[in-house]
Amino acid sequence: MLSANTIKIIITISAIFFFSGCVASSLATQDSDRDGVPNYKDICKYTPIGAQVNKQGCALDTDFDGVIDLYDKCPGTTASELVNQYGCTIKVLP
Repeated sequence: MLSANTIKIIITISAIFFFSGCVASSLATQDSDRDGVPNYKDICKYTPIGAQVNKQGCALDTDFDGVIDLYDKCPGTTASELVNQYGCTIKVLP
């Protein structure tokens, strides 16, 4: 017959293995911003819903103008151009 202490140890070890497995698998699948990249890999944790993202979970800005593609109304501007919040070139008067 097992002692009470042995039974407590067995129960404790069983609980640790059970809960650690559940927590680990739960954490591995959590994706708070729903961008398709699990939280533990997500560098950009608050990506807007609907934005296309890279492997690190950061919204794409394919023309590198500082406005993510989701909001970019003028794709194709360059990184050197001054753009507004919609990614369109701001004309500067001489």
